Amino acid sequence: MRAYLDLFNHPDARWPLLSSTLARLTQGMIVLALVYALRAGDYSYTAVGLVTAGHQVGVGLASPIQGRLADRFGQPQVLIPDAAAYLVGTAALAWFVGHGGTVPLLVALAVATGVFFPPIGACSRVLMSRLFPGGRMRETAFAVTSIAVEIGFIMGPLLAMAITFSIGADWAVVLAGVAAAVGSVGYASTRGAREMPRRERGAARTGALRSPGVRIMVVAFAAIAVAFGVFDVVVPAVAEFAGQPRAAAWLISSIAFGSLLGGLVYGARSWPGSIVTRLRVVSAVFTVGLLVIPFSTGSLPLFAVALFIGGVFLAPTTITAFQLIDDLAIRGTQTEAQSWTQSAVVLGVAIGTALTGASIDLGGSSTAFLAGAACVGLGALIINLGSNVLARPRIDGVDADTVRVS
Repeated sequence: MRAYLDLFNHPDARWPLLSSTLARLTQGMIVLALVYALRAGDYSYTAVGLVTAGHQVGVGLASPIQGRLADRFGQPQVLIPDAAAYLVGTAALAWFVGHGGTVPLLVALAVATGVFFPPIGACSRVLMSRLFPGGRMRETAFAVTSIAVEIGFIMGPLLAMAITFSIGADWAVVLAGVAAAVGSVGYASTRGAREMPRRERGAARTGALRSPGVRIMVVAFAAIAVAFGVFDVVVPAVAEFAGQPRAAAWLISSIAFGSLLGGLVYGARSWPGSIVTRLRVVSAVFTVGLLVIPFSTGSLPLFAVALFIGGVFLAPTTITAFQLIDDLAIRGTQTEAQSWTQSAVVLGVAIGTALTGASIDLGGSSTAFLAGAACVGLGALIINLGSNVLARPRIDGVDADTVRVS
């Protein structure tokens, strides 16, 4: 725990971490809130999958652009307008769902709302990398940014459920937008965010994907994230079909609790081996953990335990991956590189939610879970096949091999 106390005692790290954690509640709230709102409006699970996928597609398409703009013009200049636009978008979504909007309209509005999702995760990771360029504190800082995501996926679903069954699902959608807006504006007002250096005009014009390692990580995480989309839709469906729709919140929180535990343990100490080796190991074990979930859906308590076990290696996988992305990114494109990974994640989630919604309506959840585990395995395989590229040393953001040749 000493590592975490040292991190939060750092004056430039404390408030950015706390405010970005508030913004991350939205990630845990928005999909479940939309599921509840759409089901309350008698929309089919196919419609649920399409609308929630639309939101994720919007986030995925815009994230690299948002990251590049943040690198170029500064984090507050991007986060504050995004926060306002996203809040308006969630309010509009809630209104049209409540008034029987057509599915194409809702999908289009969900995409437009997702486009303005504030890139708080990418911004905070880049700030932590600047504050802690190496050593144990860097590992702990990246662990906390991933733990913040898990807190969002623990508290977010619980908040979405509580708001839904007290004042209505439409309010859960709106308040998800409020959390993103307040957290993003709070983060943007911190000294660390205001003083982040901006990329010089014309620098790294080809963008973050010029790095082959970044490209490998983007493809791998797109595959892994399909499983996240499966969870977002199948878990509420399993709870509904069991006659306990309110159980969806604590079931989703179960995998987040497992991930939180894994992240806390991982971030509390330094681990042997290179970061690439650690990523290969934890992503493979994460795949194995997910394979047991499809066989536990007959009992909600057993299902919750399986979700918890499956989640233990989720946070260690994301911690090592995002730290590696920062190492691989060309100098001046770090936020964009983090955003490309975020984009890959949400696009993978969109694929998972869209396919899973149709799968549930056609009559099965176990197949969707197995497909999700297979996609995580595919991502782990891509990381293993590309490990030589991922381990390549870099000098000032340029491939070492390129430096030697030139």
